[in-house]
This record gives sequence, C-alpha cells and structure tokens, in this order.
Amino acid sequence: MNELIKTLYVDKKYSLRQVGEEVKKDHHFIKRRLIEMGVIIEYGRVKSRTPEHKNNISKACKGREGWNKGKQMGNKSRYKNMVSHIRFDIDIEWAMQFIDIEKLKVLNDMITNRDKRYNETTEWYKHYIEKFYYDIEFVSIYNKWIIDKDPFMKPSVDHIIPRSKGGTNEICNLQILTWFENKSKRTLSQKEWDIKKGNILNYLIHNKKLLGVQK
Repeated sequence: MNELIKTLYVDKKYSLRQVGEEVKKDHHFIKRRLIEMGVIIEYGRVKSRTPEHKNNISKACKGREGWNKGKQMGNKSRYKNMVSHIRFDIDIEWAMQFIDIEKLKVLNDMITNRDKRYNETTEWYKHYIEKFYYDIEFVSIYNKWIIDKDPFMKPSVDHIIPRSKGGTNEICNLQILTWFENKSKRTLSQKEWDIKKGNILNYLIHNKKLLGVQK
C-alpha cells in the first residue's frame, strides 16, 4: 500500500484526499504515511478535475456574475488564501503578525521550490521570514521596486557563499540583492563580487565614455 500511496501522490500529483479515496483511507492517514516515507507534503494541492468536469463548470457559470464582484477580500481571508498556497505548515495567526501581506508574498516568491533549491523545513521558513521581513536591505530594495515594478530591481535571494562552492541554505548564508545584482554576481563569492564591483567601470564601456574615463 505504501508504494501505491507514494506513486499516486508523487508521480500522479493526486491530492491527499484523492489518494485517500483511491486506497479507502482518511487523508490524515495518507499524510502520516507519506511523512514516514520521507515525502515532502505540498500544502494547498487540490483535487484535479477532468476536462469534461471543467467544461461543465464553464457552461454552468457562463454569464453568471461572480459573488465577489466589487467586493474586496477580507484581510484574514487574504492570509488564509496565501497560507493555503505555500508548502510550509504554518497557521494564519503566525502569518498575520507580519502586517504587510504583499511583502510576505514577495518573500515567498523568492524561495519557490521549482528546482528543489529550497526544499526546507517549516522551522527554516519561519526563521527566513522573521529575519528578512525586517531586513534593512530587503526593505530598501522592496520599497524601491514597488514604485514602478522594474523587474531588474525586484528583490532576490542570494547565497553569500554560492551553492556551487559549498554554500548552504542556512539563513546566515543568505542575503537580499536586486535581481540584476544577483544575476551579475552569479557564482562569485561575496568577496570576489566586491572586487568586481570595485572595478565596475572596466565592464561598462558606454558609462566610461559618458563619464570621460580614459582606457
């Protein structure tokens, strides 16, 4: 049964409830079994619908005005919605202590796990939020970015010691840079990057001409 549960959840991307329906078990039982097998639980995964089901819903709703049209989602509902879509097991009350939900969303977006780079625990996630929500560099970059949403200015998580050189996801090895600086730093250590930045005009030919810098 364990292998079937794992196959349905990991390979076929079934929700916990869908797996439970298949093996005739409660979804809490399924969750416990998956954790015992070392499978990371993806919170917020919902039951998938067949194309026919989606088509029927579309036909039934055609021309119908949404119940929430013209209404603004309540503050607690916004946090509840956010919590349901992240992979960490946190409660709404903990999240709501951070009053700017948009900042939380950006911090969440910076550690998406599409490439398994941030396959971390809930405890790690809490430390990450608690540190960077109030981090001077993050706040400074975020406040500049939200003015015109310049993608080059968007906050981005950087590894001070790159992962390619043995760096880890420990909070003390993370810092916030703009997307542009993070991409420019690439696999350089912070020490190497500081040296490059000190000689930045050597790499900016047009700026050298504008500033009257000689070769």
